[in-house]
Amino acid sequence: MKANLMFCDRDFRSEVFFGKDTLETDLEIKHIISAMSRGDKAIAAACSDAIFNPLMSIEEIQYRQEALKDALSNPQVVRELYDIATELFTRKKESYFRLSTSQFLSNNFTNAIALLKIYMEMLLKLRGVADLNSEPFKSQAFVNLMERLKSELSDDYFKEVRANLDELKDTNEILIGVKLGGYNQGAGYRLLRKNRKGFRRRWTFAPSYTVSKQDQEGLSDLQLRRERAINEVTNALVQAVEHIENFFTALQTELAFYVGCINLRDCLRELGMPTCIPCLLPFEQEDRSWSGLYDMSLVLTKKAPVTANDLEMKNTRLCIITGANQGGKTTFLRSFGQAQLMAQCGMFVGAESFTAPMRKGIFTHFRKEEDAYMKSGKLDEELARMSRLAEHLQRGCLVLFNESFAATNEREGSEICRNIIQALVDNEIEVFSVTHLYTFADAFRGYRKVRYLRAQRLESGERTYKIIPGEPLQTAYGEDLYKKIFA
Repeated sequence: MKANLMFCDRDFRSEVFFGKDTLETDLEIKHIISAMSRGDKAIAAACSDAIFNPLMSIEEIQYRQEALKDALSNPQVVRELYDIATELFTRKKESYFRLSTSQFLSNNFTNAIALLKIYMEMLLKLRGVADLNSEPFKSQAFVNLMERLKSELSDDYFKEVRANLDELKDTNEILIGVKLGGYNQGAGYRLLRKNRKGFRRRWTFAPSYTVSKQDQEGLSDLQLRRERAINEVTNALVQAVEHIENFFTALQTELAFYVGCINLRDCLRELGMPTCIPCLLPFEQEDRSWSGLYDMSLVLTKKAPVTANDLEMKNTRLCIITGANQGGKTTFLRSFGQAQLMAQCGMFVGAESFTAPMRKGIFTHFRKEEDAYMKSGKLDEELARMSRLAEHLQRGCLVLFNESFAATNEREGSEICRNIIQALVDNEIEVFSVTHLYTFADAFRGYRKVRYLRAQRLESGERTYKIIPGEPLQTAYGEDLYKKIFA
């Protein structure tokens, strides 16, 4: 049985994503994951894996979005399912039953039976939830899961499994079948059922031999024959345990993602911030629009509402953001990166509405502060990072630059920026760049797919933290900050 809550045809598996640590730091995703997990390590791991494994198919995104809508509409049921899956591993950890290749076969035989009894209890709890709560769910993912739980975990199934386990657990009396092989050796050892017709009569009056407790060789030989007889059954029991564990592992992981989304939605709702299910466009599209887009990590750290932005861009491959210092440019870039990343893993985003094309990869190149571990200058470090990033870029990717290559003078920094970004947009890679380099920004005025944005500044010098359409200016109004601090 499969969970199939995140993909319609397979379990969710995490893959290595280049630049994950950089992306997590630059976009401050840790605050989002912390709000999703609320201290639960399983939820934190599942949400991190999902966010940093963006989907590459609109159908897959829509499948997950529909499941997410169901989860947000039925939070108590989803939490209950997750708690049952978590309880299984808690009970296994607290018990002393373990399966290991280093143990005697008889130990694995006994432990597998004990574990299956625990697992049957957990499966029965899942079936109970499905019986009582399947009606409200509408998505293909949850409807199919509920139907599988009800159909495959029937009363007859549990009755048969319990009967078999009760018979197997009686290890004091087992019936072994064996044939006479070559050289009068036993062959084809197998475990027989004891509930056959006439079993007790044949057992009671059959010829018997009792091995003395002092006969260590005889007892050892009997133990070996017993293990040969239970070998096939033990393998079947161990495989059953592993199969059920794999199902619960997948179920816990996939439910953890939806529980994390519920936690995050509730947290943002308490702070009065909206969320929406985004609309994703095909890769070749270059149109974007959103309203009420905000930096989710900033909201979660401030525990208060923040400024949101509205924007609509058509046929845009390069977006250059300039304007006043401390005007909200980096915050805007971070909010956009978060939304793109979350939208492409099937989550809601921090906005009133959000429409964007899919991207084959999302990367960041933010300015870093100098530290003691740098082996060269800041410019060398930035160029080295850009070189490593370039190895993973392809058509249809998205790169976010934040004040990159400003560690040198205006002329050199602008030239470096211009050449790199020209190469990217020429190869159909979308770029958002926050910059103070006027020469670089001005160089793209003739490019038909460029869009200029600017941090809004009122005549009084006040920052509204709004990002609005606007041509680049030769000043970043650093004088405003000087007056604010020293005047």
